[in-house]
Amino acid sequence: MLKILKYRTLLVFCMGMALCLNSTEAVAQKKKELEEQKTRTQEEIEYTNQLLIETQKNRKTTLQRVRIINKRIQLRNQIITNIETEVGIIEEEIEQKNLLISGMEKDLETIKEQYAEMIIHAYWNRSKRDWMLFVMSSDNFNQAYRRMKYLQQISSHRKTQAESINYMKNGIILEIENMEEIKTQKENLLLEKINENYNLEREKQGKNRVVSDLARKEKELKEDIREKERIAAKIGKEIAAIIAEEARKARSGNMYDQLTPEEKLISDNFQENRGKIPWPVERGVITEKFGVHPHPVLKQITIDNDGVNISTVKGAKARAMFDGEVTKVFSILGANYTVIIRHGNFLTVYQNLVDLKVKQGDIVKVKDVIGTVHTDSESNNTILHMQIWKERKIQNPEDWISRK
Repeated sequence: MLKILKYRTLLVFCMGMALCLNSTEAVAQKKKELEEQKTRTQEEIEYTNQLLIETQKNRKTTLQRVRIINKRIQLRNQIITNIETEVGIIEEEIEQKNLLISGMEKDLETIKEQYAEMIIHAYWNRSKRDWMLFVMSSDNFNQAYRRMKYLQQISSHRKTQAESINYMKNGIILEIENMEEIKTQKENLLLEKINENYNLEREKQGKNRVVSDLARKEKELKEDIREKERIAAKIGKEIAAIIAEEARKARSGNMYDQLTPEEKLISDNFQENRGKIPWPVERGVITEKFGVHPHPVLKQITIDNDGVNISTVKGAKARAMFDGEVTKVFSILGANYTVIIRHGNFLTVYQNLVDLKVKQGDIVKVKDVIGTVHTDSESNNTILHMQIWKERKIQNPEDWISRK
């Protein structure tokens, strides 16, 4: 009976601790990932602050300022969501800790009651004199020896059982201390969330002021839209010409079939690296997304973007996103230079460049500098427009570039 109680005590405690450790490791890993994600987002917010300062050097309110603020609002919402997720994990962790502690305390009480009952039944009615009589009344030496060993085992088991109970008590105390630490983490996160909500509200108020100012410049904004459409049409025309030429060469109508083995390898590698393609600038944030979306200021007007606009700092270098060949270099009035690089049956487009480092026909490697992103002298904006095509089909660049 004593051995059963001893092993049951240890088994219950060890099983509880093992389950707790497994759960704790998984939770710790998830919390670590969330913290790393939050840190990256905060770094992006700090970076957009630099971009915002650049736009504010010019007293003239610009559409780019709205886009940067929109990006900051998006990033702050990400942090708040991140915090809420982490709080949810911690609340679940606290619940699991409570269940574990409750179960351990219940088992401990049961074992202590059984142990006490056994002690009362077997030993409390015996005095040291009874024990001596028990040994001395033996029929022979061997029986006396066995009785002595039996009494020693009883004493040893009692001591071991008491130690096991204390060990389990200490385990419960440790779990309670861990839970208090987790509760403190939750409180800190909730304070952080309050602070982020305050920052978010300030960003929204700032955006409203800028939008209100820009709304009075409807004519200017519509001219900006027409200018962007003109540039997009020019790029589209050049892309169409390249695709038409490639299609003419491809008798089968399948451009991929006409690639050389080396070009096919590059094309396949590009495809396999979907979601991991390096950014065309060392550092930047996407301030205008791909596809059709509402104009940030003008109501009931939409913008159709064939790529993404990446805001970066003055002097930023544009880099080849993958190994390939420079297929086309051309200038657009008011939009500087555009470079198109072919990667097998993929094309990447880099628009708004100056100080080019490549020419048509050059072979480039991933991250080779192809030029400098132009900084507008009036607005202080440094924006790279980038597109990705797969044969005749325009792609969403965010599906291809790395998530950082």
